[in-house]
Amino acid sequence: MNTVALVQAFDATCICVTLPALAKELDASFSESLSMGSVFLLATAISQPIFAELAHVIGRRPAYIASLTIFISGTILCGAARNSLMLLAGRAVQGIGSGGPQALSGMILADLFPIRERSRWVAYQNVSWALGTIAGPLVGGAFVDNVDSNWRWIFWCTLPFLGGSFVGCIFMLGYDSHQRNWRLIKDLDWIGILLFAISSVSILLPLTWGGSRFPWKSAQVLVPIGVSIVSFVALGAYERVAKKPMFRQSLFRNRSTILQFINAMIHGIIMWMVLYYLAVFFLGVKGKSPLMTGVWALPATVTVAPVAAVVGIVAYKTGQYQGFMIGGWGLLVAILGAMTVLDQDTTTHTTLIIILLLGIAMGLLIPVMSIGVQATVEEGDVGHAISMIYALRTMGQCLGIAIGITVFSSQLKTELKSMNQDTDHANNAMKLIKVSIEQGGFGHERMTEAVVMALKHLWATGSALAGLAFILGLFARCPKLPKNPENHVEQSTGFPATPIGRVCAVLITRDIRSRSQV
Repeated sequence: MNTVALVQAFDATCICVTLPALAKELDASFSESLSMGSVFLLATAISQPIFAELAHVIGRRPAYIASLTIFISGTILCGAARNSLMLLAGRAVQGIGSGGPQALSGMILADLFPIRERSRWVAYQNVSWALGTIAGPLVGGAFVDNVDSNWRWIFWCTLPFLGGSFVGCIFMLGYDSHQRNWRLIKDLDWIGILLFAISSVSILLPLTWGGSRFPWKSAQVLVPIGVSIVSFVALGAYERVAKKPMFRQSLFRNRSTILQFINAMIHGIIMWMVLYYLAVFFLGVKGKSPLMTGVWALPATVTVAPVAAVVGIVAYKTGQYQGFMIGGWGLLVAILGAMTVLDQDTTTHTTLIIILLLGIAMGLLIPVMSIGVQATVEEGDVGHAISMIYALRTMGQCLGIAIGITVFSSQLKTELKSMNQDTDHANNAMKLIKVSIEQGGFGHERMTEAVVMALKHLWATGSALAGLAFILGLFARCPKLPKNPENHVEQSTGFPATPIGRVCAVLITRDIRSRSQV
């Protein structure tokens, strides 16, 4: 599961440094090129609750293997893509498959371990995710720089890891205590799934198009927003009366749980907004190559893993995590505010310090929300709460790209217009960045200034969102994690269908029992 988490993070982040090359080769606009990332995240967010519900019906193992199969198929499609439409389709299939492992890994950990022990394993999984985040920009940049600009290798190189994980799951993953009936799939909340998909897509499209592709007052923007509002209202009303709702009402009765959900989405928005547009800063403003852009992102990405691991271990040892949450949001507010000073003349030392502190802030926040929400819900709702956290964080990541497009493109047009420059440059920013890489900069002082000002507004938007999350976090109740119970029933350690899996399940069970007796 950790290997799959690493590949998922790699696939989500490697695309950001390859966008200029991709946009130039496929003749894609700024919003179209960024859609390569957002369509992956949107499909992931939509499929996460579906696979979570599917796991309750047919079991964890079949659902996990099915999603991994879809993920591998999407990766092959992306590697074989010859045009932007095929690449978008492949990224969508990839995203659908990615949603299963993200949701189910948390549910399996909840089945295996009591809540305090679980925090340690969540931290380990976050380390794998962080390593994938580190590798993504570096490997993606290396392929673009050194393999005849062949960005397709960022997909082909992950297949051995996915294939190994698939074989491992077949032989070792057998977590369900009893067999389920595939015919029970018809009992899934299909109406809720449909309404959730419609509302999610409808809100993403206008946020991506508004101010950049179409005016905010145009029908192309207003109609999808209206459809999204109606769909969300219909979803909320239907889930109240559904026999087996995808979104359990019990998850929304606790104020602290709701606040954790909101903050998880805000965290996703900020994380991907910063990730994608830091690449724009280094590629376009600083004129760095894709590989060097990945290197410059290292201070942020390399600190996430150890900080997240420390947070998980401390939460496991002490049961406390609220201080990390408040401190993380406070630090993020300050750092995003400090990022507004970044421009073409910012010194190396200042840039490194800001990016390093950004990684520390992200590392503090990544584990605490998934840990904290488990302490505020009933034991029977833990699996649903975990899948909800992951789905909302992924939806936030998708919105982060969309909101980033809106803020950046709109402000870039405003700046270019005030300088009497061609506003069409805002729609072709990625192609211009590709040219700037080849020339060591935009070669046009006004264009560089306009991009810097647009980025300043983007960082300020992120700081404001982090400030909102900081305030909400102050009102969230963060109960101390209880000590491991002496008798914890693990749904996921039932005897698997394979000999290797049986041995692994027995070893895991013994390990859990020995720790609970300490």
